[in-house]
Amino acid sequence: MMELSQLHDFHPRADGLDRDVQALLSRSRRERRPCGRDAFIALLAGVPALRKTPGLPEIQSADYFTTLPLCASEADAAVCRNHLKAIFGIKDKDSLLEFCGHQFRCQDQYLDFEAVWEGRPLFDAASLNPDAAGFFTQARDFSAQFYPLLGHHGYLAWDISERAGHLRAALACGLLTREEFDQLAEEQVVQAQAFGSWEEYAASLVCGALYWDFRQGTLLPGLQKAQQLWMDLVRTLLANDAAWDSGFWYTPKREKEYRLWPSEMKLYLPDWEGPNGCFLTDRIAVDGCKIGWCYREEPEASFPDSGWRFFSGDESEDYIADIRHTEIYDLNTACNLDPEIVPLLTAPFRSAFVRGEDGTFRPEPFELAGD
Repeated sequence: MMELSQLHDFHPRADGLDRDVQALLSRSRRERRPCGRDAFIALLAGVPALRKTPGLPEIQSADYFTTLPLCASEADAAVCRNHLKAIFGIKDKDSLLEFCGHQFRCQDQYLDFEAVWEGRPLFDAASLNPDAAGFFTQARDFSAQFYPLLGHHGYLAWDISERAGHLRAALACGLLTREEFDQLAEEQVVQAQAFGSWEEYAASLVCGALYWDFRQGTLLPGLQKAQQLWMDLVRTLLANDAAWDSGFWYTPKREKEYRLWPSEMKLYLPDWEGPNGCFLTDRIAVDGCKIGWCYREEPEASFPDSGWRFFSGDESEDYIADIRHTEIYDLNTACNLDPEIVPLLTAPFRSAFVRGEDGTFRPEPFELAGD
C-alpha cells in the first residue's frame, strides 16, 4: 500500500466507521491450521450461515461452520428454493450466476477508487455524466476512510462471503450439482488467498457490507446501526474455535509457489493495445526478486507476445537454459511484481534496460546471441 502522502484525490469522509474495523485488525491472530476444501468454503460463508435461510439446517453441532449443509428433506429443499426465487430471483444455475455477477461487485468498484488514489486511473472520470461523476466522487470518498486499513483487500471479502453463501444454499437445496458447486466455488477459494488471517477477512467483509448499504442510500445513522450488526456477526465467528477462531485455512495446490495470487493483482495497463504476453523467470515470479535486466525482442508469432523478457539479473546460463525456470505471463503480472517497469513497456522492439545501483533503469545496447 502506498504512503498516504503519495495518494491522489484522496479525501476520506470522517464518519468514524473505521474505528471498530481497526479493532478487528488489532486482535491477536491464531496460527493457521490446514483444513479441507469443503470446510474452507463453509468458513468463507460463515456470516451467511449465521443468517437463517428457510429450509436450511440451523446450528446444532460444533461442525456447523465447517460443513456444507444439505436440506433434511425434499420439503425443506422446496422451501429453500422458493426462498431463493422469491427474494433473489434465483431459480437455477444461470440465474444464480446472473444475480451474483450483478450484485456482488463491490470489489470491482473499490479497485476503481484505489486506482485513482494511487495515480493509475482505469478510466477518465470526465467521461461520466454529471450524476454518475458525482456519485463516483461520493463513493470514492466514502471508501477512502477504509483504505488505510484495507489496502488492496478492499471489499473483496464481502463479495466472496455473499457469493459463497448463495452457492452454499443452492447446493443444499439441489439447484446446483456437486460438480457445478465445486467449479463455481473455486473462484472464491482462490480469491480468499489474498488474506493473511480471518481478522483481515472480517475487516474487509464489514467494510464491504457498509459500502453495500451506502450504495443503497443508507445515511450515517443507519450505517452506524448496520455496522454494529456486522461487527457482532464477525466477532461471533472470531470468538468460536469451531469457526474462524480455529485458524482453519485451505490453500489450493499450485505448480509453483508464485509470489502473488490473482486476487492480489492490481491493474496497471488498462489501455494497453496489442499482444500482452511476456517471459518471466522464477527468480521474479516465485522468489520475489526485482527485475534487474529486461529486453524487448521481435515477438514470437505463435502466441500473443509483446516481445518482453524479464530477468532478475542473477540467473546463471544453466538456470536460464532450463525451461522449467521460465514461464509466459501477462504483462500486467510483470507490472505487479515490479511496478517500476511500467514506463519502459512502450519502448520499441530491440530495446534493453538494466537496473543501476541507484535502483533506476537505464538503456543498454540490445544484443542477443546470434545478432
